[in-house]
This record gives sequence, structure tokens and C-alpha cells, in this order.
Amino acid sequence: MLALVAGSAGGAREYSLSLEDLVTPIFTARSVRAVVMDGAPASLTLTVGELTLHRRTWKNARLTCSNFRALRGGFDCTEGILDAGVRLPVSFSYAAGALDLRLAPTAGEAWRLRAAPGPRGAVLDVTVENGLLGRVVEWLPEPQLRALPRLSAGTVSGAARYTGGDAAALSAELKLRGVAFSDASGLHAGDKVEASLHVKAEQRAAAWQWSAAVVWHGGEVFWQPLYLRGGGHSLSAQGVLDAAHVGVARASLSLDGVGSVEFDGTWDRRTGVARSLNARSSKLVAAALYERLLKPYLFGTALGNLRADGTVGFSAQMRDARIEALDLSLERVSFEDLGRRFGVFGATGRIPWQRAGRTRAELAIAGGELLRIPFGKFSAPVVMEGWSFSLDSLKVPLLDGTLTMSDFMASSEPGGWRWRFKGAIAPVSMTQFTHYLRWPTMHGTVSAVVPEVRYARSTLEVDGALIFKVFDGTIAARNVALVEPLGRGPRFRADLDVRGLDLDLLTRAFSFGSITGRVDAAVKELELVNWQPVRFDAWIASSPGEYPRRISQAAVENIAALGGAGASAAIQRTFLRFFDQFSYEKLGLSCRLQGGVCRMGGVETAPQGYVIVKGAGIPSLTVVGYNRAVDWQELVDRLKRVTQDNVRATVR
Repeated sequence: MLALVAGSAGGAREYSLSLEDLVTPIFTARSVRAVVMDGAPASLTLTVGELTLHRRTWKNARLTCSNFRALRGGFDCTEGILDAGVRLPVSFSYAAGALDLRLAPTAGEAWRLRAAPGPRGAVLDVTVENGLLGRVVEWLPEPQLRALPRLSAGTVSGAARYTGGDAAALSAELKLRGVAFSDASGLHAGDKVEASLHVKAEQRAAAWQWSAAVVWHGGEVFWQPLYLRGGGHSLSAQGVLDAAHVGVARASLSLDGVGSVEFDGTWDRRTGVARSLNARSSKLVAAALYERLLKPYLFGTALGNLRADGTVGFSAQMRDARIEALDLSLERVSFEDLGRRFGVFGATGRIPWQRAGRTRAELAIAGGELLRIPFGKFSAPVVMEGWSFSLDSLKVPLLDGTLTMSDFMASSEPGGWRWRFKGAIAPVSMTQFTHYLRWPTMHGTVSAVVPEVRYARSTLEVDGALIFKVFDGTIAARNVALVEPLGRGPRFRADLDVRGLDLDLLTRAFSFGSITGRVDAAVKELELVNWQPVRFDAWIASSPGEYPRRISQAAVENIAALGGAGASAAIQRTFLRFFDQFSYEKLGLSCRLQGGVCRMGGVETAPQGYVIVKGAGIPSLTVVGYNRAVDWQELVDRLKRVTQDNVRATVR
């Protein structure tokens, strides 16, 4: 038919060709009809009832060409329109078995496809300038298309070549600009992404030898939970691809401001599991590593809000998606909780962990802090055997004393991490201790014996009694349990037994006035939530025995102030102003806290109330409280006013 058009002369004639079915390895077509109108110039109209190409189907596709030329051995069309649901300007030519197809869908956008026979097989070249990425995505297989976020913007420019035959080859150099995407969940999104891509692959037998490089120049991406922005990141890799596996012989990932990681490995394409993976890093900047990569995964944990410093290096080996070895090196690494709960400063050393085998970590810590209490330099020679860790003994300088730990054991089990240890605290200055805790200044020293401490299922428990020496007395803490100690809302439970505290040291610490003597106390079923009391049954009273018992007028006024407006001090009023010190027989106060209300009591009952201080000698002094139910927060506020603002109560 084309030969006839080429040799025709005289008046315009019509030539038509109809095909019911056309099947090729690339596409299939049904109800094909081609009509050529001879003339100057000739025209071509091609209609296809149904066209299927690469899993896509078009109905009633139509190609018209108003400037069609049939040449010897070929034809061309310089002005054509392709209508397949969307009208696209198109031009094409065919000669000597070579096809040249050009599309210009929008202003500034151009696609060109050239196919020609070659010595090893067909050669297909594609060049694109400012091509909309959405047109490429439409050609992806449906399962892959559903798995990807929706592309809303972006262009591609560059060139790609495919050479067929027994030794097929593929190469591409592409640049992406202004890429934006998102999914319905909002967990995967990107905006203004710019990147360049280089791909090269050659088929050898049943496998492909490939290399690829990606450079991210700019933009921002959120891929739950990671958020990355800026540019300067790159990934290069080379390896082998076959029907079952993806093999990476050598790869390098570089993150701007963080460092680089080299790796190799093999992935099972059917299961998506890494059969093997070996990775090794340069010196990574700890601050950037934490902020950009680790922090999103640690959100909501005790490590979710840190300040980090120093450098970290590692090498790792994985087999069948299971880590077999990890070798960490630390150089002056510091991390500090921004809530000031804990911190470790200047950690240097090496941690050569192996799943199978016994190794030893050597770490030197320059210092740190726990709940604002600073500790000094120490070394930690930890023995590791799989997921079990042990430490025979450890001495940590704590203020002007020492914290000693022994028999430390930790292991990872199905229910989570478990660990235990024993220890002691050598005498520590209470003046320094209270300074760092931001408590009122206390005097004396504190020391403690720490029996076995166990941690499992987010709960820390003490086996036995914690014994503290403070204010020249003894505090024994039993049934101690701490749930989620470094969480956002830790819960603490304990029973406290106090014996022989020196009231002079105690009251001087809180600017309460002067009281000499000793007291015993007990706090049963103490429960704190986020370090605030929610329940307890407590009392404090004079210790038995013979010792000086004196109380100052300021202390009397402050004790009366704790009782609130209903409290009063019964005293020989006429002589009150002439005395600064009074004798007392006994003193005490009790509080049972439940539901935010403190049920109050004293050393004995009184008409319509309770006795807080019972006087002795002349002048006789008695402090009586009348309100037995007191709002806990109001009681705390009164104590703050007494100890901090030194508000004077009225003594009657």
C-alpha cells in the first residue's frame, strides 16, 4: 500500500488496510484500520479498537497525521496527533528498520524514542527533557504502583539506552527535579526533592552485572519515623542481580554531616530477607547521627531527648536477618538527657560484641550525672557472651564519696532486659548532695548499703533493705520498687522506717527554727507517681530515751502554721515574749494520704483535735491542731511557706 502511495500521480485516492487482530511480542491490537489519503500532502488516519501494551489497555486509540510521506523503504510524519484519552502532538519516521518517535505533551516537555537494529540486537534509546514523572509511574506494574506513595509533582531529564540480544545492556543518566509525593496515611511524603541517578547493567548468562549511583541534591523527605532535608547525601553500589537474589559486592552510603558507611550483602528477592550483610563505617558525628537517624526511633523512650557529642565508628555482620557481630568504637562520646535525669560524658573505648563467643569491652568514662548528682571518672571492663553481660566490680566517685557496684549481671530475654547488682555508698556530704538536688541545705553525711537490686519487665526492685545513715540516724527502705525508672511517668513504692534522727540537724537544714531532740518515723505503703506522692500512711514522733528536748519560739510558730487556721499554741501568754526556748515532753504528727486528702493526727488526742507538741516545765507549751482533714496540696504549700518564705504564724 505504501509503495502505491509513493508512486501515485493524478487525483487523490484512498488506500485502506484493516486487521482484526495483530499480535506481537511487545503489544497486541484489535480492530485495526489504517487509511491513507493520497494528496499533496498525503494524510494518515490509524484507529485501534483496543491496544494493549505493557499491561496497559487503551480503547479507541486514534493517530492522525496531516503531513504523511511514504518513502522508499519507509515513511515519516512531521505533524501528528495521538488521541488515547489525552491528545498528544507526535512526530515519527521509519526507514531501514529504524523508528524515531517524538512526543511533545506540554510546552518545554519532550520525549524521544529511537529504535534500530544493531550488531548484537535491537537498540532502544530514550531521551527526555522536563518529562512529567507521572507519565513514567503509569507504566509501572500494578502491584508496585499500589505500594508507592502518590506522586503529585516532579520532572525527569536525561537519557537511557537498552541494547537487546544475548548480551543485553542497559544504561541511564537521569536528573529529577521538584519531586513531591505522599500517601493517604501521611507517613511517607516528600517535597522539592532534587536528585541525579546513574545506572549501568549488562546481562551475562542468567544474571545482570550492575552498578548504580544516586546523589540527593536537595528537598525534604519524611519516611516514618525519619525526616531528612537538605542535600549532599549519596549512595553508590555495584553487584549482581538474578531471578532469586540481589547481590551487592560493594556499596557506599554518605550522609552529609554524619559520615559514611560501606557495605556488601545478599538479599533474597522472594522473601525480602538479607541473607548476608557486612557494614563498616567511618568516624560518625554522634550529634548528627542521633538527631537525624536515631532520635526518631527512640521517641517516647528514656533516650528520646538527648544532647550528644563525640564520634562513633562501627562494623557489623548479619546472617539471615540476624546480627552476628557488632564492633563499636567510641571517642569522647557524651550523651545527656535534656531533662537532666542522666548523662554520660567523655566515653572512650571499644565494644567488640559477638553472638557466639566471649569478648571483653573496655570503656573509660570521664564522668556523668544521675538525677543531677554528678559522678566522676571510672573504667568499666564488661565481659560479654552473646546477650549476657557481666562486671565483677566497679567503683564510681560520687561527690566526695564512692559508689561501689559488684556482681553485675545483665541479659536479654524474651520478656525484655534483666539485670541485677549489689553495692554500697561510702559517706557523701549532705551539703553537696542537697545542693545538686536543689533541696534546702542539709548537714552531715549520707551512706548506704545496697542489697541485691533487680530489674525486669521495666521494674526495678530491691531484695532486702536499703540502709541510709543521715542526720545521725538510720533510714531503712524496704519493699522498694520503681516502675519505668527513666520513663515519662515513673512509679515508686516503698516502706520507710526511720530511727533516731537528730532534730537539730534536721530543722537547721530546713530553716524551721531550732528543735533539739531525736525522732523516729515510719512511712508505710508509700507510692509516688512521677515523683509526686499519691498515697502513704506516715507518722513522726519523739524517740524514747533521755536527751535534751528544747524547742524555739520560731519552731513553735512554724509547727502551728502547718496546722492551718484551726491550729493554735496554748501557752502562758503573759510570758511568751520573754522566752526564746521552751521545754517539751514529746512531739509528733501523722498523716494518712489518700485521694488527695491528708488525715491528720498527733501524739495524743485533745478536745476536738490532736496534740502536736506537748509541753513540759515552765512556761508550759502545747501546740494543738483542730483540722483532721487537710488537702494535701494545701499542706505542701504551707510547708513551702514555712521553710522558704518564713511566713510567721500567729501564736495564741
